[in-house]
Amino acid sequence: MNGKPVETVAPNGAVREHPPAAGGAPEIEARRASCLSCAARARTICAPLSAAAIDRVALLRLPPRRVAAGELIYAEQGSCTEYFTVLDGWVAMAAGLEDGSRLILDYALPGDFFGFQANPAAPRPQSAFAVTPARLCPLPRAGVETLIGRDPAVAAHLSHLIAVHEARAHDHLVNSNGREAHERVAHLLIELYFRQRHRLPAERGETIDMPLTLALIGEAVGLTAVHVSRTLRRLREEGVLGLRQGQLRISDPDALIRASGVEDRPLADEVAAG
Repeated sequence: MNGKPVETVAPNGAVREHPPAAGGAPEIEARRASCLSCAARARTICAPLSAAAIDRVALLRLPPRRVAAGELIYAEQGSCTEYFTVLDGWVAMAAGLEDGSRLILDYALPGDFFGFQANPAAPRPQSAFAVTPARLCPLPRAGVETLIGRDPAVAAHLSHLIAVHEARAHDHLVNSNGREAHERVAHLLIELYFRQRHRLPAERGETIDMPLTLALIGEAVGLTAVHVSRTLRRLREEGVLGLRQGQLRISDPDALIRASGVEDRPLADEVAAG
């Protein structure tokens, strides 16, 4: 490390200065141990790094950041010098529309890397906010760019993550414009199940975390909260699923999979980097 403080820009435009990572052996070893034991490693930009190479991340990362539910992480059209990995909780990326409404572009779940963009100097094309209380691992933009340049495996893995995100964006476009309401909701729920379990549901009664409100589901699939409520009631009455207290229970996985359309458009997985 060069001993210089690291500057980051908060969502409100304020510049924050962080001290450089401590150079002492105990501090470095503690950071390294934390990175090696991190449950998010399998899905994020650090996945291809060996135990020896993980020191590069341990030295450049900023202290983990806790954000409250609803808290803005970065603003649309704002600047931000950090990229993020979700350690705990759920995050939403959103775009504001001219009529004042909001479109959810994607959700970042534990282990997901988000905030990366084609032109790092350009304004953010979307905002990011915490859906639930969340804990994030911020990485300075300059440090990530250096890491990519030095380690071809990191660059290759990042290209895989970008391809997965692009495939998911295509799925979302098809889902919001080419399917009926119950198909849209079914697809979103199957996608979120797949991203948590890395497989499709197979047994009756399987459950996953589902902390989304009716409004957040609607903003992701182009429906009103009232329409989402009616759709979920229909799926519940048909014995397909139940959604209660932040948990999704799948009663008929085959029916939900058929309604979602994923058999025709298989889902991409961050972990399956090959």
